[in-house]
Amino acid sequence: MSDVKNTSRASNEKEVNFNKSSIAAKVTRDLFLTQMKWAVWFVGIVFLVYLIVPLFVTDVDAFNLHFLAFIFQSTKIFMLVIGILSCYAFLGYFVGNGITRKDYFIGSAASAVGVAVGIMALASVLQGVLHIVGMLTDYTPSTAHGDAISVESAWLIPFVVYSLSVVMYYVAGWLVSIGFYRYGGFGGFITIISALIYVMMTDMSWEGERSLQLFGFIRISLPELPLPLAMVTTVGLLVLGLWVLRKLTKRVPVKI
Repeated sequence: MSDVKNTSRASNEKEVNFNKSSIAAKVTRDLFLTQMKWAVWFVGIVFLVYLIVPLFVTDVDAFNLHFLAFIFQSTKIFMLVIGILSCYAFLGYFVGNGITRKDYFIGSAASAVGVAVGIMALASVLQGVLHIVGMLTDYTPSTAHGDAISVESAWLIPFVVYSLSVVMYYVAGWLVSIGFYRYGGFGGFITIISALIYVMMTDMSWEGERSLQLFGFIRISLPELPLPLAMVTTVGLLVLGLWVLRKLTKRVPVKI
């Protein structure tokens, strides 16, 4: 009789865990689809700018890039913005509909990775299309490379690096939004400073002192890290950022 009870209890526990996983997966899917719709519009607009502006402005160095490298900088801003929207647009909605904070956190983090990869995948496909068009017509696509990682060496390296880097900006935006959402103006100010330091450390992992051009009041000169060390540093910073966000969202009061 006890064996039957134990079996039934184990079966119920597995069912509960399965249901929890299903909820987290559904949150991830819903967030990914919503944010990816925004991303498709974003990529389309940036692609049109990439094609049209050089026809009228020929002395802009920023357009002498592969499209993957060109869209990288603007994707940072895009991911920062949707990260900021995370709490105000989604937290109250999901928790108000019975979703736990943990499932919201998992869904938001997983969807951020998915959106980052999706944007870079779209950019890579469009760059491939440009090269094919260049092979078949007189059109000559740009063959230059980005500042941080040469996209001429291997497509996989910049793809992974760019994807990881833009996820970090989502985390930074999310950190800012949870600061304002939970603690108000003072907490928001603290998280803004923390987010600036966070993205600065991320950029320095790949770009060394060049990343500090945005922070003219800081005078630090550091060498560029080797690729393996930069990758480990970036992953470590990502894990740290998500850990902090989990702590901040774990018991955050929700504004319905």
